[in-house]
Amino acid sequence: MNLADLLKKNIVMVPVVASVLVGTFTGVRYIVNLTDTINSNQQDIINLTRDLNTAQEKITDQNTRLTSAESTWQMAENLYRQLADQVREHSYDIKDLNR
Repeated sequence: MNLADLLKKNIVMVPVVASVLVGTFTGVRYIVNLTDTINSNQQDIINLTRDLNTAQEKITDQNTRLTSAESTWQMAENLYRQLADQVREHSYDIKDLNR
């Protein structure tokens, strides 16, 4: 039996075997590409998590500085009011002295 006779006998099996081989190769290639994508995305997620933590630390620092600035502003307003009251009292004292 030669190869041609063997192919004639099993003419239905040749496309089936070829499609199984091509399907297996395509499936393996798809899985490898999917695994590479997952690994790449995992690294991106790690980088984003690190960047998020850094941004949260900066926001916390800015909030602390803003709170400090607000406190300083309130203190300055209180001092201004006290100074204005003292100036007003001195002006009344000067008016009393001038009479």
